[in-house]
Amino acid sequence: MTPSRLAATLAVLFATACATSAPAEKAPPAPVTAAPAAAPGMPNSKAMLLFEDATKAAEAQAKSGQRDDAALERRFQAVQQADPTFAEADYNLGVLAERQGKRDQAFALYRSALQKKPSLKPAAAGLARLTRAQGDLPSATAQWNDVARGFPDDAESRAQLAELSRLTGDHDRAQEQARQALIRDPKNLDAYKTLIRSNLDRKQFAMAELVGVRALKISTTDPDLYLAIGDTQMAKGSVDKAAAQYQKALEANPGFVPARLALARLALKDEDFAAAEKHLSRAVADGGGSAEVHLDLGVAYRGLGQPDKALTEYEAAEKLQPRLAAIYLNRGIVLQRYKDAPEKSLELYKQYVALSGGESALANDAPVLALRREAEALVAAKSQAKVQEQQAKTLEQAQQLQQQRLKDAEERASKGTPAKGPAPDTGKQGPDKL
Repeated sequence: MTPSRLAATLAVLFATACATSAPAEKAPPAPVTAAPAAAPGMPNSKAMLLFEDATKAAEAQAKSGQRDDAALERRFQAVQQADPTFAEADYNLGVLAERQGKRDQAFALYRSALQKKPSLKPAAAGLARLTRAQGDLPSATAQWNDVARGFPDDAESRAQLAELSRLTGDHDRAQEQARQALIRDPKNLDAYKTLIRSNLDRKQFAMAELVGVRALKISTTDPDLYLAIGDTQMAKGSVDKAAAQYQKALEANPGFVPARLALARLALKDEDFAAAEKHLSRAVADGGGSAEVHLDLGVAYRGLGQPDKALTEYEAAEKLQPRLAAIYLNRGIVLQRYKDAPEKSLELYKQYVALSGGESALANDAPVLALRREAEALVAAKSQAKVQEQQAKTLEQAQQLQQQRLKDAEERASKGTPAKGPAPDTGKQGPDKL
């Protein structure tokens, strides 16, 4: 198999194998193969044969549906050992590391591949993608700009730059960069999705819908596209239409977490706690268990009358994000309403207020204010009830003592035994003291 044919095979193979459910992150790109144009840069024959064997193994795994990343890693590591200058082997190992969640390792491998072969565009793209995933948008922008300058005909780098511009609020630049991407690749869905969201951000709903219609002519299987169209419908207030688009996203990819979360939010708003629990539990199972998701799942369990499960989810949320204020508010509600512990609830409401910016940051109709008053009233009522209970207990004990005395007196009377008292005066007097 020639290097160019290997490249074509892997482009299809790994694009499928590395699919992801994250809406804003690109999947790891397809591994590439060595295709040197000149003999001096050509990997040695042993490395080439090992590389071809590794790609055939990857293709067989894809066809069988049984993924074995560890086995593929061993094969590409053998390529590395056969020729340490083989940049594509480093890159492919980076792809395998990234799709296993080993981002630091993937970053190092992409960088190594790029150092060995600066013209290896997928490695540069991998670095930029991981940098963005870390939240460093300025560095990611610089890296994608390097790719765009190095490859003037590349559409993907311009589509990624368009999205980065949108995220930083520069919509004019975002739309221009998206158009530049589409000039180079009229079917680039990332560019279309950025155009949709840019128009949505600017409340140009009609234009966002028009772009969505055009994008659907290119693909009807992209869940993120349906998510963007659904968000447009939500912004317009067309809840049913939005829900239909989110459902289509799940039909395209049942493991697409953002669509499940969107449907869960709608279910919670409608107080359909059973539906919310179904979507949120599946989102957690599919790797979308953020602090916010665990928090919402706790709310769903509370709505279903399952306070213990709710508290478990709030605990999971706190471990992930201890400063998420809503955790303490919702935990306080459960303790107040289901566990008869308003004292603990007041402590939690205090934490919530502090994390929310203090008393001055609360709205006049903030739910915590009414909940706090209710908890304070419950604490006062419990305290009063405790006092009354103690008084009643003291009174009962006094009555029981009085009854026992009366009973004892009656028994002595019936036996002719005088009641105990001071000794009787016998009339005798002792000698006068001088």
